[in-house]
Amino acid sequence: MQLCGACGCCYLDPRPTDDTIYLAYANYNTHAPRRISDVGTLARFRRTVAESYANARYGMSFACAPRGRHAVAWLFPRLRRHLDVTYTRSLPAPAPDARRLLDVGCGNGEFLQCATALGWDAEGIDPDPDAIAAALAAGCRAKQVAIDDPSLEAASYHHITLSHVLEHVPEPVGQLARCYELLAPGGRIWLETPNVNSLGHRVFRGAWRGLEPPRHLVLFNRESLRSALLKAGFQRVQFTSHPAVSLFIWEESLRILSRIETAPADTLGRRLMRSIAGAVLADYWSILRPTSSEFLTCIAFRPSGDMVRR
Repeated sequence: MQLCGACGCCYLDPRPTDDTIYLAYANYNTHAPRRISDVGTLARFRRTVAESYANARYGMSFACAPRGRHAVAWLFPRLRRHLDVTYTRSLPAPAPDARRLLDVGCGNGEFLQCATALGWDAEGIDPDPDAIAAALAAGCRAKQVAIDDPSLEAASYHHITLSHVLEHVPEPVGQLARCYELLAPGGRIWLETPNVNSLGHRVFRGAWRGLEPPRHLVLFNRESLRSALLKAGFQRVQFTSHPAVSLFIWEESLRILSRIETAPADTLGRRLMRSIAGAVLADYWSILRPTSSEFLTCIAFRPSGDMVRR
């Protein structure tokens, strides 16, 4: 990753070409719903708690979630807030005349199912045919098109979401500008992307899960993401929090670290931070220093008085 001295974001250089980028997604994790058997014991337990909570709280239909296990989430308020953000992306209640939602990079459609259960007229787009096949099989409205496809009508959506999409596109400001065009005046965008200024990046460096080369092409910090949104036309940029994400990032980063370092000569403090205990400390540190959170989660608006562009 190279640092841009002008805006503070990082970009992959060299990066895959248009003819080779598909190779990076041959076995990507949005092709189909993840299998419980694919993860370890602790991760499997957390996954079943999350899916049981989604079934009970939001009317989802995860078949393998044990009934009643969602009660665990109610014992841990921070975990519950994490699941609420994960499954609803801070969606407001839909208004009768403002219910159209577009999920850009919808993957296998898990969020579309939740948005539909919450009353939204939800549809998704994704360039990956395998992901779209999984979304359609789950009963979602989804199609394999890029965001600049003319079938997407300008100023026709009231809410657009991009969950860990922006870092995958070569021209993120252009992506945001197109989202602006698709939103109706007064419409809202919700997006989440890795934070290049996160504590995890400082602790794990090249083993940080948020880097994910060669799929992640551009990574932002708070100010560079705010600047990109404003440049695309958005106003009222508001950063929110996504609690309890550090554990996932730490687990994945430790797994990466174990493959690239055979005998790390770390200080005691760094060894502590490179542990599950470090993930807990990082999560609470992000409360004190929100700019160090693992993800940038934000909401922005197209101005209500903005005329529809023709």
